[in-house]
Amino acid sequence: MGHTNNNLENISVLIIGLGSMGKRRIRNLQHIGVTKITGYDIREDRKNEAVSKYGINILKEFADVNKEDFSHLIVSTPPDEHVFYAMEGVKRGLHVFIEASVLSDGLLELQDLLNEVKIKNQVALVPSCTMRFDPIINKAKQIIDSGKLGRVLLANHHFGQYLPNWHPYERINDFYVSKKETGGAREIVPFDLVYLTWMFGKVKNVKAFLKNTQTLGVEIDDIYSLICETDTGTCLNVVIDVVSKVPYRETKVIFQNGNMEIDFNKGQLSVYSSDSNSWEYFTKARLSKTTSTEEMYVLEITNFIEISFEVVKPTYSIEDDHEVLNILYAAEKSFEERQEIKL
Repeated sequence: MGHTNNNLENISVLIIGLGSMGKRRIRNLQHIGVTKITGYDIREDRKNEAVSKYGINILKEFADVNKEDFSHLIVSTPPDEHVFYAMEGVKRGLHVFIEASVLSDGLLELQDLLNEVKIKNQVALVPSCTMRFDPIINKAKQIIDSGKLGRVLLANHHFGQYLPNWHPYERINDFYVSKKETGGAREIVPFDLVYLTWMFGKVKNVKAFLKNTQTLGVEIDDIYSLICETDTGTCLNVVIDVVSKVPYRETKVIFQNGNMEIDFNKGQLSVYSSDSNSWEYFTKARLSKTTSTEEMYVLEITNFIEISFEVVKPTYSIEDDHEVLNILYAAEKSFEERQEIKL
């Protein structure tokens, strides 16, 4: 991994938020050998569950955080709390990892956080870009970048997953994805654009359609449909829905000299070359680098630690994250104004 086990034994990680993602990050850290893990959540049931399942320590109050006790902070709260905890962590001199965000008060809030990072100098501030660590995505990008199939002309992407199935153990009304500002579909738009723009280029303009189908019983837009043009000349169509009973995460790509189909649920990448008139197939199992069933999350959290040790340089920054979020905001503006928005 580029760092020693001794490094891992010496770091002490605080995880804020012990919901599904917070518990996943505990598993990721334990998988790579981190033993000093402390969790914090405002809910007692989540604290108790984390202790019983993973044997971690619990912080009683966030105000008790002492920079001498921790080296790293992982913010796994609902998105509207990310910036607050990230700022508090940076102020205390901790290396901070933030889960995928959907909220921003604009550049002023972002600049305050970045200014604090500069003041602390050696502090790493790393936003999530989970799907960039998926082995199938990495293989697909290699093929795209190789140019052997020519230029990408069109990419159609569809994510669909029934919102009540995200957390079957609780009502969606008790979960932040049921709120308009942090709605499930709204959250997935930038989550998937983080890797789609990495593969197909930066979005230059977008036209969008949003809809609340009135089938979930909550006031969120549960369908987002975006038509984008990227700086590579690719037409990128993105549909995100949280009403489909059958889960989808599929991307179909049209090249000058071939086709590509990425099916994440099947864990398969299919590549057609018109030159050889043949298909080649790659499976996630074949491409995997670890023994973890949560490989991309394990690789992502490993990357965060390596960045903090300055073993590797960050490839995705807070500024990059804000750029992706701006596509979401532009899409919403496009629908509101019924016109194409340039970025």
